[in-house]
Amino acid sequence: MKIIIDRFNGTKKYESTFELSKDELVGKTLLTVLLHIKQTKDITLNFTASCRSAICGACAVRVNGHSYLACDTKMEELLKEYENPEILRISPLGNFKVISDLVVDWEPSIENLRKIKPSITAKSEFSKEKGCKQTQAEFDRISKQWDCILCGCCASECSKLEADQSDYMQPFVFTHAYRAAADSRSKDAMIHVKPSVTNRLWNCVHCQECADRCPKGISSFSDISNLRVMAMRSGLNEGEGPGHAEAFLLDMVEGDGRLNEIKLALRSEGVIKNMGKMDIAANLMMAGKMNPLHIFGGDKIEGHDELVKMIEAARKAEKQGAMK
Repeated sequence: MKIIIDRFNGTKKYESTFELSKDELVGKTLLTVLLHIKQTKDITLNFTASCRSAICGACAVRVNGHSYLACDTKMEELLKEYENPEILRISPLGNFKVISDLVVDWEPSIENLRKIKPSITAKSEFSKEKGCKQTQAEFDRISKQWDCILCGCCASECSKLEADQSDYMQPFVFTHAYRAAADSRSKDAMIHVKPSVTNRLWNCVHCQECADRCPKGISSFSDISNLRVMAMRSGLNEGEGPGHAEAFLLDMVEGDGRLNEIKLALRSEGVIKNMGKMDIAANLMMAGKMNPLHIFGGDKIEGHDELVKMIEAARKAEKQGAMK
C-alpha cells in the first residue's frame, strides 16, 4: 500500500510517497512504520518520539485527518478502522506551527500552561513532616486528569482552535488547570481558575472532539465545564459566557424547558450589542429559523414539572453539602 507523508523543509510544503508491502506493516505500530521508513527509505524524514510506551506523548501525528498516538496505534487496527484503504496520509498535528515534516512547535503551548500555574500551592496545614494526605474520593476526582501526557491530540482536533487560535488555549491546558484547581491539597483553586477565565475559558464551542480523540480517554470538555462551574460559584459570573449559562438555566426552570434563542442573545450580550446584529436576525427569520413570537415563550415541554423538581433537588443537595 501507499503511505503519503506531508513534509515541510522550513520553507515549502511537499509530500513524499512510500510503497510498503504487507510484511512491512503486519505486527507493527504506526511509530514502528515511521521508523522503518526513516531507516530504510528516507533518512531525511523528521518526526518526534521517545518512550514507545504511550507515556511521553511525543509521537502524536494525524492519519487521514485524525490524531493518533503513533506508538500506541497498531497498524492492523488502523487499517481496519479505514476499511483497508490503498492509501494512508500521515500529517503533523493540526493547530500547531510545523517546524519540520511531522515535528511541531510546542513552545506556545508551554507558555499557555505557565499561565494557568499547573503546580499547586499546598494548604498551610500541610508540611514536609505531616505530608499532604488525600482521601480516596479526593484522589479519584483528579486521577484521570493526571493521565494527560501532553500529546496534543485534543488540540489537533479542536474546532475552536481550527477557526481561531488568537483567543483560546489548547484543551489540555484547561485539563491541567482543572486538575490543579480541584486538588484537595491546593491552597487556592482560584490561582488556576482565574487565568483560565481570563484566557477565554468560555470560548469552547462544545464540539467534544477533544474527548473523542484523547488516547487516554480524558475529556477536556468536561474539565472546561467543571472550571466554569467553579468560576461562577466563586463570583466570576460577568460576561457573555456566564450570561449564556444563566439564560439557559432560566429557560429550563422558569420558562418552558426550551432554550429561547431570542432572549438568550439579549441576556448574554445586552440590547445595544444586539442592535448591530439585526441583519442576522432578519436573515434567520426569512429562512424560517427564528420566530420572533418565541420571545413570549411557548408550550412547556413534556415532563417539565419533573425536570424542575430534579433541578430543585440538585440545588437543595448542593446547599446541604451532598454535591460538589
